[in-house]
Amino acid sequence: MLLAAMACLGVAVLLITRLRYAITERHLKVTLFGVCLRRIKLADIDSVSKRQSIWAEKWYCTLRPYHRMLVIRRRRGLFRDFIITPQNRYVFKSELERAVSRLKSEGNSQKSDPLHTARAGPKS
Repeated sequence: MLLAAMACLGVAVLLITRLRYAITERHLKVTLFGVCLRRIKLADIDSVSKRQSIWAEKWYCTLRPYHRMLVIRRRRGLFRDFIITPQNRYVFKSELERAVSRLKSEGNSQKSDPLHTARAGPKS
């Protein structure tokens, strides 16, 4: 019984430490061994900070998360705060903010660009 509990604890620690975070063109992804477990649209991110939140969706990749927490505030959802623990939180925070601003600027340029607007043709 004790051996089974120790094995379960070891597997849980292994899985927790193998979580990774990736920023793509349109999403923030949480992966485990390369398999995407959770993703958030960059367009849905309202803000990124280091303040702690009680009611949040937590994706820790360490056993001591307190000095690595990064809180991502979403615009919608049941739990609007999404907590991750990247190894270098300030570097990850700046990369995430840069990706969000790049996505917003692309969206604004496409809306103002007349080539990307839909034209209504004559009705026949």
